[in-house]
Amino acid sequence: MFLQVLILILSLFVTFSFFLYGFNTYYLLRSATRYKAPKPPLNPATERPGVAIHLPVFNENYVICRLITACTEMANNYGIDKVRILVLDDSDDETVETVDQVVKEFKEKGYRIEIMRRGSRQGFKAGALQYALERTSENFIAVFDADFIPPPDFLTRTMCYFCQDENLGIIQTRWEHINRNYNILTRAIATGIDVHFLIEQSGRFAAGVFQNFNGSGGIIKRQALLDAGGWQIDTLAEDLDASYRIQLKGYRFLFLRELLSPGEVPLTVPSFKKQQGRWACGSLRTAKKLLPTVLLDKDLSLKKRFEAFVHLTGYIVHPLMFISFLLGCTTTIFNIDVYRISSTFPPSQAGINNATIKIFFTHPQFIIWGLLTVLIGLCTVAVWIPPMIVLKDQVLPFWRKLLNVLVLFLLGFGISLNNTIEAGKALLTNRNWAFVRTPKYALQQGKEGWQNKRYQIKLSFEWIPELLLVALGLTAITDSFIELNYGELMWLIPFTASYAFVAILTILQSRRVSTV
Repeated sequence: MFLQVLILILSLFVTFSFFLYGFNTYYLLRSATRYKAPKPPLNPATERPGVAIHLPVFNENYVICRLITACTEMANNYGIDKVRILVLDDSDDETVETVDQVVKEFKEKGYRIEIMRRGSRQGFKAGALQYALERTSENFIAVFDADFIPPPDFLTRTMCYFCQDENLGIIQTRWEHINRNYNILTRAIATGIDVHFLIEQSGRFAAGVFQNFNGSGGIIKRQALLDAGGWQIDTLAEDLDASYRIQLKGYRFLFLRELLSPGEVPLTVPSFKKQQGRWACGSLRTAKKLLPTVLLDKDLSLKKRFEAFVHLTGYIVHPLMFISFLLGCTTTIFNIDVYRISSTFPPSQAGINNATIKIFFTHPQFIIWGLLTVLIGLCTVAVWIPPMIVLKDQVLPFWRKLLNVLVLFLLGFGISLNNTIEAGKALLTNRNWAFVRTPKYALQQGKEGWQNKRYQIKLSFEWIPELLLVALGLTAITDSFIELNYGELMWLIPFTASYAFVAILTILQSRRVSTV
């Protein structure tokens, strides 16, 4: 009896937690429909303020030339004398020589470009950005990761907003994906990132709540960043952390959905898991750091505080997924009946009468089960709607769109163990975890292979527990068929398939010896 009650309590907690995030998905979907592109000033300032472009780099030999070239084209468009390009190079491989050569070539052509090397990776990306911030005099800082190709008119289309609004602290543009069509994984991952920008960022901007700088493809006002305490190294999400602190100081945030900043998405499941794990650990560490301040700030509206809570704790859905899978397997394998009514309806009962009403009040399991069914259904539908919306306008056959969503579903559920581990690191420890970057290869077509490239992710231990979860799921599925408990299959089969999908591709796409 105790185990039944415990599992019921945990199931209720997980379900209502899912409903909280599912409800917010519906809210952002509605809010995103009200997004309006910010109007550029009618009479933009003729005098353009100076801009520093910060390029944090660590062992990016395949893409660094492309990035620096794109930044010089931006300088041409905005004004060479107004742009200073700083390559923040923490590399310890041949990228060092590549950067030296490229920077030398462009410096000889008259560009204001230089290299900053710290001699260590202390603080990782945040440490490099803070090091450069302390040595930057320009009042506006554009940041691009190594895999991005910013458009030539990026600065001319963004800086005009800063010129008309002194309280504007951050501008974030929408990410586009250079290698979207590389393989089935990149198409699915690109769709997931599209959901973030087209639904979540657009919805938050339209609702007037907190937003996040995405770490690349944006500009930050230097004074705003200094007022907020600069880049800090105590989370793996220095971008999310800084953007909240800047907004808490009263600075505005502008999201330009129409301005695209092309970059790469991970090509393999191991790379995707590392990226998502870093984002999960970083965002939850930021939640642990900043939520007390946000939630206790009475100057903020209830809506802003609620949205901040859901936003910063968003990656908690993966531990919730993992727990729900374990609960489903436990109740199935050990035949623990949590919801079913223990007695039958009276034989004379027909239709809705006093006996039926009495059943509802004397058997609360019936009410709980009905409520859980409705909430689970709403949460399940909420997961599928955003990717279908962002795929609606893409010129693809319906089956390709459905396949994109299916693979995204498998990835999202399949990495729940990986992200649960990272969530535990964030919430249960105070250690500063290592920043594991996502490999970039400058590959855009599937015929260009990544298998012989450097920087691949080594095979880590997560595949072992993932395969154990597959075995657990198969056992529960078998028991469901034996016991004719088909309702559990709707939950067990998708999870088991997702864990199998991720585990198998983790093994196939990892290197057993690191080449980093």
